[in-house]
Amino acid sequence: MGEKSGCQMIHITAKALSIPPYLSTTWENISSLHLEEGNLLIVHLKDQTQASVPGLSNAEIEQIFAAHSRFISSAVNGPFSFSLPMKPTGPINTLGPSMEHNPEQSNLPALPPQVLEKLTMAIKAFGLGDVSALPKAEPHCTCVYCQVARALQGEAEPLEEVSDEDLKFRTWDIKQTGAKLYRVSNPIDANEYYDVFLGDGLGCTCASKNCEHIRAVLDS
Repeated sequence: MGEKSGCQMIHITAKALSIPPYLSTTWENISSLHLEEGNLLIVHLKDQTQASVPGLSNAEIEQIFAAHSRFISSAVNGPFSFSLPMKPTGPINTLGPSMEHNPEQSNLPALPPQVLEKLTMAIKAFGLGDVSALPKAEPHCTCVYCQVARALQGEAEPLEEVSDEDLKFRTWDIKQTGAKLYRVSNPIDANEYYDVFLGDGLGCTCASKNCEHIRAVLDS
């Protein structure tokens, strides 16, 4: 469709968006849209650049957002349009290449739970749920195959590894400032700090002889 907007001619199709002289690209290259004050449309591109398009009417903005929404929906739902064989046997990969790991879809949004549930139920209903024959889902991949395979195999999303150091809760930050002299500070409130001396006449500026600041230094 072509829509005039001032000196601009907006051209919107199922595959592309053209708003001369600001932008002309395919929807596949667009990561997101947002609107700022004054009907200024900001188009974020996947190459980390962005285009600013002023002077659009409300109707034009609605058309652009609707077209982008349709493209996203087709990109997510498109791989589901496979046909099941009349007498299916074997694992899920008999459904063809649409149900194989696809690196190009590795960052797809998570499928809605109801969609994922319907897919897995359909696969099992047709006797295609032999999970032992399925390749494992790739870690952190959210392509359609990996999401479905993960659901069939009962796997949770992979968790990031946490080191032992990350599991230690810091109460105080400790820094040596001199011979046997240490600065003990609150990691949340930089204005709270104490000086601890571990030489003869052990002590802390908090004036307590057996305070947590001294223990923190000794334990560090």
